[in-house]
Amino acid sequence: MDKKLWLSIVASAIGASLLVAAATAAPAKHKASTGHAAKGGTFVVEFTTDVDYTDPALDYLSTGWEMMYATACKLYNFPDKEAPAGSQLQPEVAAGLPVISNGGKTYTMKLKNTYKFSDGTKVTAQSFVDAFNRDANPKLQSPSTPFMDVVAGSQAVVDGKAATISGVKAPNATTLVINLTKPAPDLLSRLTMPFFQAIPKSLATNADPNGVLTYAGCGPYYFSARTANKSITLKKNPYYKGGRPANVDTIQVNVGNSLDVIQQNVESGNSDYAAGGIPPTAWATLSAKYGVNKGRVFVKPQLGVSYLAMNHDRPLFKNNPQLAKAVNWAIDRRAILNQGGFLAGKRNDQILPPGLPGGKDISVYPLQVTPGTIKVAQKLAAGHTGDGKAVLWTSNRAPAPQQAAIYQYNLKQIGIDVSVQQYARAVQIEKEGTRGAEFDFTTEGWIADYADPYDFINVLLSGDSLHEANNNNVAYYNSAKFNKLMTQASNLSGSARYAAYAAVDAGITKEDPAWAARSNFNDRIFVSARTKGFTFQPVFSFDYATVYVQ
Repeated sequence: MDKKLWLSIVASAIGASLLVAAATAAPAKHKASTGHAAKGGTFVVEFTTDVDYTDPALDYLSTGWEMMYATACKLYNFPDKEAPAGSQLQPEVAAGLPVISNGGKTYTMKLKNTYKFSDGTKVTAQSFVDAFNRDANPKLQSPSTPFMDVVAGSQAVVDGKAATISGVKAPNATTLVINLTKPAPDLLSRLTMPFFQAIPKSLATNADPNGVLTYAGCGPYYFSARTANKSITLKKNPYYKGGRPANVDTIQVNVGNSLDVIQQNVESGNSDYAAGGIPPTAWATLSAKYGVNKGRVFVKPQLGVSYLAMNHDRPLFKNNPQLAKAVNWAIDRRAILNQGGFLAGKRNDQILPPGLPGGKDISVYPLQVTPGTIKVAQKLAAGHTGDGKAVLWTSNRAPAPQQAAIYQYNLKQIGIDVSVQQYARAVQIEKEGTRGAEFDFTTEGWIADYADPYDFINVLLSGDSLHEANNNNVAYYNSAKFNKLMTQASNLSGSARYAAYAAVDAGITKEDPAWAARSNFNDRIFVSARTKGFTFQPVFSFDYATVYVQ
């Protein structure tokens, strides 16, 4: 999921490193022959499996955040534009940039008074205070808490020692003050995350860990209806007076069809956007038929990484870096990526993706398996495989089952018999994020919340932020050495920050791997012929607010 202040600086670099054959194609935004956006109608979206939550404190899937980009209003946000303009953070509800004082530890923001929720109530500074306090409520176990680590008083609420965050206050309806425990160069970028959107009073006191299905939104749209595992409906916010577009009247999300059926529906025009993907083998055929970035099929690079997480809470990998290294030498990254189909991404073996500040190619592990790499893996694994049995969790959606079979074969070569358990994607995320879950491996991927190494290193690998549920650190990695180095890196800024994070990436990858990183990936989009325009927003991907249909 997603992003940062200086993303605009790196946006041009990531295309060259990830996009491969699509690098010279036309831009993702396309228009009808008149050049004018048509208003109205219903845009039909298909998911194979449901999102985890539509609750802003709990949702943490990229497909959910695509929708929340259309339903939320935030202090700061990214505009409805293509890269590079779409990567440049700007005030939204905030009236301008904050006044920063107290040595970089106090942010005072003046807010506009023109925003309203879809129930007609006004958005005030308290609407944002309520969001912070709800995020920190320990009953929710929100995955937002690692991003509040610098906010004064947030940890006391997370620990159940206080009811409200002392460092977030609303002196009046149009003034918000945030006090930090230390300067945070990336604070404004963190505030662009959907966790920190304004929330209505009806949601402020709701601490149901299962989340809410619908609520009043303050963006161009709001969640008007949801039937779990069946459908989600977004409607226009009738009180929205902000500057963002809202072209279609309704965004209708249907859940549950197979990838083959979704492809057929979008090709025929019965649906408009294959948000759940299509069969991996179909991308080459459709790209040849329609071209890439020319109207129906779009391919765009993302700051993200796919990886095989190794559960360090379990006996197999606890204090066992030799086996973790052996896994990295054994997996066939080329074969695994090939299962994703045409232009799925690019092989890699480390934590930080190319194009991210701090990302530096270190080439530690092989990107293709050979008899020689297997011999190295076997030597590293010798005497470190325990009882030789392991459990792998993965999604039940292609290409995950096929990739799991490759992992099984690869790991058998180093003496590990792997049993595979498949789940709906949202179920996999919920289960693996619960501490004590009985898996040794789980297949995962991560898209930058904002373009800073903190979002990959600290958020995904710091043992200091582990809790009982909704963990992002599904490797349950907790190294005293690297926890300290991560914290030290987060306190730096500029080139020193990026150099420190590059060193942490190299250290973990070489000395004590948490994962077997395997590839960086592209966002591949397939839309109907009646989809006559949309913007590929470089931070939040498909921009529902901009789409229009014939």
